[in-house]
Amino acid sequence: MDKKNKNKLSLLFFAIGIGLLAYLIHKVGLKNVLQPFKDLGWNIFYVFLFPITWYSIQSFAWWRVLKDDKIDVSYFHVFLAKITGEAINTVTPVSFMGGDPYRIYMLQKKVSGSKSTSSVVIDRTMYMLAVLLLLFTAMVTAWINLPMPQTWKIAFPLFTIALFGVFIVFVKAQHIGLFGLVTRLLHKLGVQRKRIESIQHKIEEIDHDVGRFYRKHKAHFFEIMILQYIGRALGILEIYLIVQLMGYNVSLEHCLYLASLTILINMVFVFIPGSMGVMEGGYGALFHLLKLNSAYGIAIQLVRRVRAYFWIGIGLLIILFYKPKVKRAE
Repeated sequence: MDKKNKNKLSLLFFAIGIGLLAYLIHKVGLKNVLQPFKDLGWNIFYVFLFPITWYSIQSFAWWRVLKDDKIDVSYFHVFLAKITGEAINTVTPVSFMGGDPYRIYMLQKKVSGSKSTSSVVIDRTMYMLAVLLLLFTAMVTAWINLPMPQTWKIAFPLFTIALFGVFIVFVKAQHIGLFGLVTRLLHKLGVQRKRIESIQHKIEEIDHDVGRFYRKHKAHFFEIMILQYIGRALGILEIYLIVQLMGYNVSLEHCLYLASLTILINMVFVFIPGSMGVMEGGYGALFHLLKLNSAYGIAIQLVRRVRAYFWIGIGLLIILFYKPKVKRAE
């Protein structure tokens, strides 16, 4: 599929999401959806500022990866690159495959392409592990506390084991050279053979840097994993902050389920930019299952969406006005 058709398809899915959101608001009632914003008032700026917490921690985790590789890049530059990357992730239908290349590009202002790429690969891997751990936390909590069919009680642990199994295979592949494996497969299939051969040495450099991190920095592996987990867990506190400012009676446990639902919806509906409409519907449905007012769930996600647009705007401003000095000759 060419780029023009991909853009049309992306716009189509986005339009479907807008339509679904409009339907949900119509069904619940515009007044019921807008009331929480009135309840928040100027307190909504606390919600806008809260993401600084997880951006700071996740940026520090990425910066530690760079420091382990003896790459001298300021934390401030990494922090801005993180914000812009996440902004692009939010608005593109390919999630991190849109934002991570831009993070690599920003880092290339300071270091070589292979070093920047390997650091982003490691950082994304640690982020994915943190996501799995958060899902695991939610599944265990639900398995213990929620009344559910016996089949679900069996399916949850099996699903968790399968997720971690896939992740372990992925990390093992990075140990032995993931990109090399992929390019050799593409080479055998005859896909862009000349292009692959022209960048083979850079692919080998990336695999070497990634593999070296796992071999030499095992203690830092767990340190960075914990930092990423804390960064993801702060999303639970953000939801809790919103519900407290709105005056809703929602527990931290329920906020954990909402944060985990966010992850699952973003995974499944990655082709819809921002999971527009689907996320609001998911929040409303979960509130209904928890015997809470579904309008509250939709409203909470709408507040989070407005917050996301605020940070997308900041990311775009960084892209437009942040012009770092290039430190390397390449």
